Amino acid sequence: MPLNELGATVGTSSGLGKCTQPLVTRMLSSKMPGGFSATQVRSNLQTVYGLGQQRQDALLLMALTMEPPARLSSNADAEAWLATVAQAYAAHTGIVYSAASATSSDGALKVSTVSSVELQKVRQREIKHIQQQIAVLARYVGIDLRHDSRLAERHQANSKQHQANIDSITVELGAELITGIQPLFDARKARQFDSYWNWACQDAYKWIQQTIEVCITGVATDVDVSDKERLQQIQNRAEPELVKMLSGTAKVLSDSNNDVLQPAIELAQALHDACKRSLNQRPVYRELSRLMEAKTCISASGEVSYTEIPRASERTWTDYIKHMSDDNHHNIPPHIHLRGQSKNGQWSYDKQLSSTYYDGLSNIFQQGTSFVGRTALVTGCGRGSIGAEIVRSLLMGGAKVLATTSSYSRQTTLFFEDIYRKHGSRGSELIVVPFNQGSVQDIDSLVTFVFGQLGWDLDYVFPFAAVSDIGSTVDNLGSHSELALRVMLTNVLRLLGSIKLAKTKYNSAGRPALVVIPLSPNHGDFGGDGLYGESKIALETAFNRWKSEMWGDHISIAGAVIGWTRGTGLMSANNLVAEAIENAGVRTFSPREMAFNISGLLNPRVACVAHQQPVWADFSGGLNQLTQLNAIVNNERSRIKTKCGVLQRIVEGITYEYTTQYRGLFTNSAAQNDIKLLARLQNHFPATKRYEDLQNLHYLQGMVNLDKVVVVTGYGEVGPHGNAETRWEFEAFGELSTEGCIELAWIMGLIKHHNGLLPATGQHYIGWVDAKSNELVLDADIKERYHEYILAHTGIRLIEPELVNGYNPNKKMVLREVSIEHDMEPFEASADEAAAFKQSNSDKVDIWENGDSGSWSVRFLKGALIRVPAAVSADRLVAGLLPTGWNAERFGIPDDVVKQVDP
Repeated sequence: MPLNELGATVGTSSGLGKCTQPLVTRMLSSKMPGGFSATQVRSNLQTVYGLGQQRQDALLLMALTMEPPARLSSNADAEAWLATVAQAYAAHTGIVYSAASATSSDGALKVSTVSSVELQKVRQREIKHIQQQIAVLARYVGIDLRHDSRLAERHQANSKQHQANIDSITVELGAELITGIQPLFDARKARQFDSYWNWACQDAYKWIQQTIEVCITGVATDVDVSDKERLQQIQNRAEPELVKMLSGTAKVLSDSNNDVLQPAIELAQALHDACKRSLNQRPVYRELSRLMEAKTCISASGEVSYTEIPRASERTWTDYIKHMSDDNHHNIPPHIHLRGQSKNGQWSYDKQLSSTYYDGLSNIFQQGTSFVGRTALVTGCGRGSIGAEIVRSLLMGGAKVLATTSSYSRQTTLFFEDIYRKHGSRGSELIVVPFNQGSVQDIDSLVTFVFGQLGWDLDYVFPFAAVSDIGSTVDNLGSHSELALRVMLTNVLRLLGSIKLAKTKYNSAGRPALVVIPLSPNHGDFGGDGLYGESKIALETAFNRWKSEMWGDHISIAGAVIGWTRGTGLMSANNLVAEAIENAGVRTFSPREMAFNISGLLNPRVACVAHQQPVWADFSGGLNQLTQLNAIVNNERSRIKTKCGVLQRIVEGITYEYTTQYRGLFTNSAAQNDIKLLARLQNHFPATKRYEDLQNLHYLQGMVNLDKVVVVTGYGEVGPHGNAETRWEFEAFGELSTEGCIELAWIMGLIKHHNGLLPATGQHYIGWVDAKSNELVLDADIKERYHEYILAHTGIRLIEPELVNGYNPNKKMVLREVSIEHDMEPFEASADEAAAFKQSNSDKVDIWENGDSGSWSVRFLKGALIRVPAAVSADRLVAGLLPTGWNAERFGIPDDVVKQVDP
């Protein structure tokens, strides 16, 4: 058929058809800003680009392929998007835009020009006229148009005054103090650990399994079947279910008739018998660990190191108690003892009271002491601290413990989880909350949480939070020193006062909480530690305040003078000189030894004394008797430094001599030492079976038509922890391996593989580079560099709005139905949408077609019901989200396929 006949038969179209018109209308109504209708779009294309009707239709069809991902926020954004589409259309069709123009009848262009100056004058006259009308109407209805402006001016003046006050306070107190007193407490972040029964089963089974492996392989390990401390920990958590499990395990092993497994059989039976006996006994804190002493080592190369070794002179805690209670030192009191107060107010060594205390310590080692039914609050219990060891002791005895931390994080909660897993006993409970002892708000919130939300009545309080202030002397005391004083003195007393008020409020008078106040023999002897000595001396006033302010019904006081404790946050910098201090006759303690000393104050007989009068416990180890402490410390540091320097010079001389004589050998050796290990990334696929291994399935042959069976030839997992392998590492080990970090870092778009020249060096490189900076990243460095970010942005976590199409649980969008009170302005929609609006609101909606444009106008009338979005706060703030940065295209999936799948 000739083209002219075909054209006559088909006919011509005057615009978009019944399929394309709704698509264009729907796109414009859903993506353009409010008021930017299809009419305005076409007007823009006509006036700016000079496009006629059909050119506009073609451009809008191309716009369907460039649809914005979300509704544009302003007319300027809409015009910018139209400009992008117009440029793409011009490039596709090969046309060149000119300014909007009109065409004369003879085809010549007639360009109308208007002076911009005149346009501006007209516009200004219009604005002035409108402002005059507004002013007249405002006066008529009694509205002061300047009211809000004058109010804003007053607020601005007040704001300037407030800012001046804030600046003055900041200069006076210092930014560090202001930052350091900000509250951290949040009851929603409380972590509770109470599944002692679960850890007991795991630990018992693990011990037996380790013993079985030793029996079978014959390879010696650190597993000790006679480990009394480990046995005590399992006994403390004994439950009937655990006894049944151990009974069954022992029977299964016995029925195997394998003599090689005899040690494992004996262990299982011993655990069964011990746990069965413990069912009717209270869990106890019994100290069975090994006593340690400080050792400073200097290698032949001048490297200095600190370690702790078993103390040869004290093989048991009985030896320790004997040495610490020895008072045959020429009128010098024992290393640890209790003091009594005379009538004139002086404190001195009380032999009788100390003897009671030593008996309590012996009982902890021999029989153990129970804290069942007791509740305790411990602050300042970070890793390596005395407080952490106190938490351990209380949990072993069955107490409920509230531990606070000022560095709340996943690592911190895992640390406390590990303490509970190893030492939590039957009925014990550990709750961890964020807390800043420098904040008054946190103190009030914490005490309210304990007595109100938890419903506890505190029996023990250990306010051990501290701030290190090394290097601060009298001539440079600053904001940090005042913060330390606030944490270690002022707010300790505030905490006691808040507890006293809470006990009064909740009718707990007569059950006083025993507060162990941390004192110190360091009253400025070290020097360079800020206001530490002043804070400890000032805390001693609590002994007199207890009487004068009548705390007795609510609080009992035991002051513990804590001696040189190795490895804590305040003393770890002095570990290297601890051995020299002991050589000078002073006893230094490990955190566990000091916690053992303090636990002796919880003995019922000592606590009974504390309820009647304050108890002063001197655990200084003789440090308060040592003169010239600072000189001894400085001399020892100087000796270590000198010796290390001499040895290092000797090594440098020998090294220079040998490298000069054997240059080539040492060059190769140095090059080998600089090599960093590569990760061993492997893809583990399921092993396929041979045809011969499937003989048992031959009976299925012929039952189905294999030509019509769907066969799945691959599988994969996408989840909050990435894939199956990385998820398994989280679940099994609680952390990622180097290989797991590399895989997740690539999945999250943090790194990418590079094979080519590096722009920074110009050298060819094959390996990983940072996705943003293109900086080289070695396999061995990826975990250190990205591990924290990966942990924060994988797994079940706080919702990240950018990952879920902007959903913010704090601004959850819901639709509220409202009835409009006057006719609304019309807006454009497609024919289908207009009909839907009419159907839902009937006579409350007017609709009409806009000429030949294909669009419809919709007007909601008075009384129509519409739904408008409202933001509410949701109480579900966490979700299992895909890793941040996950992108299907990174796995080779085409972009067109990705867009067809729901996010």
